[in-house]
Formats: sequence, C-alpha cells, structure tokens
Amino acid sequence: MVTLRTLRTIPLAHDVDGTGPLLVTIHGMTEDRHFWDRVPLATHFRTVRVDLRGHGDSPRVAPYDPLTLAADVHEVVRTLGTVQRPLVVGHSYGGMVATAYAARFPARGVVNIDQTLDVTPLPARMAQALRGEDFEAFLTSAFTKMYGQLDPAVAEDLDARRKVRQDVLLGMWAPLLDLGPQELTAYLANLMPMREPTPYLSLHGLRVADDYPDWLRSRIPGAVVESAPTVTHYPHLADPSWFAGRLIAFDDAQAR
Repeated sequence: MVTLRTLRTIPLAHDVDGTGPLLVTIHGMTEDRHFWDRVPLATHFRTVRVDLRGHGDSPRVAPYDPLTLAADVHEVVRTLGTVQRPLVVGHSYGGMVATAYAARFPARGVVNIDQTLDVTPLPARMAQALRGEDFEAFLTSAFTKMYGQLDPAVAEDLDARRKVRQDVLLGMWAPLLDLGPQELTAYLANLMPMREPTPYLSLHGLRVADDYPDWLRSRIPGAVVESAPTVTHYPHLADPSWFAGRLIAFDDAQAR
C-alpha cells in the first residue's frame, strides 16, 4: 500500500490565473490542463491547473497511483507559498486524485465530477482489450458512449486533443486490473479518509446507483451527491457557466 513516506513527487506543468479563493483543477485520464479552457474559473478563483504526470507537458514517470498523483499536485500548491487551503476539483480519474488529495493534505473542499468511488475489478475482457494492440480503439468507443448529450462539436474537439498512452493508462488502472474485490475495497478505503471533516460534492452527469449517496456518506461523512442538468461524463463542459456558478455556490456555502 502506498504511504506518504514512499511518495516521490515530480514537478508538474501547470498554470495560475485569476484572483480570489484558491482552486486547483485536476483533469481526467488521457487529458491535460487545457481541457478546462471552456470553464470560466479564473473570473472568480485563483485557479491552478495542473498536468498530471504522464499527461500534457508533465514528465512521463511512473508510478501513476492516486496518492502519488495527489502528492505531485500538493507540491505545486506548496510552491505557491500560500497558506490558503485549496478547493480541489477533479474530473473523472481526477476526481479520484482530488479525493486522495483531501485524504492526505489540507483542502477547503472537494468537487468530484462524475467519478464514482464504488468501483469493482475490470472484467477480463476489458482488461485484455486495454493490454492489447487495439487498446486505443477500445478507449475511443468507451469515450464515445460517455459523451451522452455533450455538444458533438465539443466532443469532436476532445477526441482531437486527447492523448492515449498505454503505459500511463495501465499504471492508473492497475488496481482495477490487478487487485481482487477485497484488495480493491481496502485500496479505495485508503484513499477516502479525510484529514478532517471536508466538504465533498460528488457531481454526476451519468447515472449512479440509487444507493450510492448512502454508500459514499458512510465513507465520507456529509458528502453530497448531485445530478448535473446534462446527461454526460462532461457536465462541466456541457454548460461551463452553470458549472462555474455551482462551484461558487458550493464554496460560498462552506464559508458561511
């Protein structure tokens, strides 16, 4: 099991823009910090956008587990020299990293965009596809199914800019590929203990199980599960203004 003592951080490519409360964005797998370009975050927040290791302009260096990735992100925050705790926003796999961040480092709150934490080992057929020569075609098909009601022009742009690196992908999904059900449950439990009561919004564009809110609150007390107005894995890109407003409202509610 990964612990803070075993983590070795690397410098991440990142940018900082805007003024206001500190916010950190963490993109999804195969993406980079510019996948947030459509969302007007810097109009209200001092926004730090990172490229996770193996993505964008950051070094391609294993390992790619959520705790290591979260430690990389925290090092970026630390170098800013601010004492303010960030609001950490993560999309897809980035939601897993954002959760791991709050489990180990000070955070004002977490917004997890469309990443359920109740995951199970991948079926053998999917594992074989990801490890095979046709892995990119398999992923393209999977992303297409998740676009849902997203504007086709936006989906086409995401497809054009997405970078699929098999070694990085397999490193990030290693727990789902290599661990059995009980081992995976223990692994995920290690990602979720908050350092202190931390506001947590789990915002979903795709449907989650009816019992998921209770499941999540049993592990992250006070967690809120909401459905976005557009059915897509990318609710923040389907309606960027709505999403920015929801972030502001969530952050303001914690400040009262």
